[in-house]
Amino acid sequence: MFQSAGIICAALILGIVVKCNARHGMDHGQWAREKPIECYECNSEYDPRCGDPFDPYTIGKVNCSMKRPLDHILQEKPKLCRKTVQKVQGHIRVIRGCGYIPHDWDDKQCLLRAGTHDVHVKYCSCTHSLCNTGSFHSSPSRIITGGILLGVARLILG
Repeated sequence: MFQSAGIICAALILGIVVKCNARHGMDHGQWAREKPIECYECNSEYDPRCGDPFDPYTIGKVNCSMKRPLDHILQEKPKLCRKTVQKVQGHIRVIRGCGYIPHDWDDKQCLLRAGTHDVHVKYCSCTHSLCNTGSFHSSPSRIITGGILLGVARLILG
């Protein structure tokens, strides 16, 4: 009896988590457009503390929502944070700052590009404040959801 009650409870919790996560995902784009976003802004070429490993307590933050629009995309406001790692002929430069144009890969994975003459670039972007510290960005709600799902699976499978 307790096992079937546990399964029903786990199924209810799973349903609530899925519903909340789906709702969060639907509203996320609108929330990201309206909510001010703050990012770390620096360039390791001029400030070595900006490189990796990164200590966010020593670098300035900028409220991207207060920045002036860029001349070539006046209609776009900052919506995300970016981290770019450039490796050109063995020299590495890390640039952190605000981003204007969202992509499907934001918060999920970094985009890698290679060019001629030993040029490699890694672009990472994320949609919540002060998220441009690392190379892979994961929404806190996804981490929490993953933990809950793991707990529910352990409960069900015993």
